[in-house]
Amino acid sequence: MKNVLGTEENLRLLNKDGKKVYDYYKNTYDSKGNHKYTEVTYDSNGKILTLKNSKGYSCEYTRDSNGKELTYKNSDGYSYEYTRDSKGKELTYKNSDGERRGFDIPEYTMKELIAKIGKFKIIK
Repeated sequence: MKNVLGTEENLRLLNKDGKKVYDYYKNTYDSKGNHKYTEVTYDSNGKILTLKNSKGYSCEYTRDSNGKELTYKNSDGYSYEYTRDSKGKELTYKNSDGERRGFDIPEYTMKELIAKIGKFKIIK
């Protein structure tokens, strides 16, 4: 596998602010001999966008403007997606296996809601 410059040398590219935008590592293995990620790309905030290894496995993320994950997908076909409120709190999650779940209303949202409603009663 070659890096974006077409060579097989280790390579790190930085943006004008000195943040990583790309890493390439040759011959990367963990202590058990498993091949680790060879190529990594980053967004402007230094958050991982894509990961690849020389055996063809890859994954990619999309993120909101605060760097929070919105989606994930890998070359094996697995994926997931979050919906988030304006403050980045998770509201729902669904994955490619069909699992879905909702999250509790965040505490600050409940406080805002109570402040707007004023008086209320709890019905059991």
